[in-house]
Amino acid sequence: MEKKISLRCLILPLLGIISIASCKKDANNIGNPNEKLLTNAVSIENGYLKFRDQKAFDSLVNILIKPENLHVKPRELQKFKSYNDVYLEINKEYENVNTNNSFDDFKNKYSQIVEIKSDSSLTYKFGTPLSALFTNSKGEVKIGDFTTVYTKDQRMVSYKGQHKNEFEVGTISKTDQSQGIFVKNLSESYTNAKSNQTASVESTTTRAVKSALFYNEDGKRRLFVDVWVDETPTDWVTYPISRYYCTSRQELKKTFGGWRTNETDYYFNNLNYTWTLTTGGVGFQYFNLASYSVQGVYGPVLIDMGTIGDKIILFQGTGHFTSGGVPNTPVF
Repeated sequence: MEKKISLRCLILPLLGIISIASCKKDANNIGNPNEKLLTNAVSIENGYLKFRDQKAFDSLVNILIKPENLHVKPRELQKFKSYNDVYLEINKEYENVNTNNSFDDFKNKYSQIVEIKSDSSLTYKFGTPLSALFTNSKGEVKIGDFTTVYTKDQRMVSYKGQHKNEFEVGTISKTDQSQGIFVKNLSESYTNAKSNQTASVESTTTRAVKSALFYNEDGKRRLFVDVWVDETPTDWVTYPISRYYCTSRQELKKTFGGWRTNETDYYFNNLNYTWTLTTGGVGFQYFNLASYSVQGVYGPVLIDMGTIGDKIILFQGTGHFTSGGVPNTPVF
């Protein structure tokens, strides 16, 4: 009898501890029902990625931007659908559009998510090739205390506090640092620089600073090549850190409706670029890539050129970009 009583005395406190722990867990879930922990540094909140801090964000972006990770999602993002994922799915569906009626249906269905250009090709409705990798289908991401939204009117709005819907973000028109609100316009313009020409980027912003379009001999394939600069979305206190990267994207001309994203191989040779900086008088930073290739890619390829944490006076350089269907290896 004494053994039974002793065992009962042990079981009851244990059940109490389990019950308390369970209640705490339930309470945490109730307190933030829209958040799903992916790792200690990254979670999904209200359908967008939430990074613990800028360091966690930078670490993941350094993984995302590597071409070798195009076919494999990082562990942190296995359960997250990015804007780029949605965009590529829409491109796949676009391949089946072959009549005027199906084209009209397609536009009605997706015109708020992707941009349908005058030549019937598709491009991002908001954001950049880099931001598409970590934002959701509404252009949202949260880093530390800041929520950043890449809007459909080509702005980047960051704010502190409670999550805002699309209408509320649309009413934010200018930066108010005292309220933790920052607004930046995303420029779609670029400097159309040819070989040995330079593109001034004294006032860096999120945009393509160098861009070109190449066609193959029969005009049925074309290759977009761009050099982009993306400023860090939420580090507004210190001087913005600018990340430079190249993008390469091939399109195939279909019999109906114009141009479509094409699956192909990409090749990069002798990429040599130089930044002229202002630190310590005038300094320089270099990027060199002798040779690189990536096979069987559907959608754009990104080549990371590194980050610049300084004021940039001048950016210049050239490289060879080509793909399976554009064999003339253009110098850009």
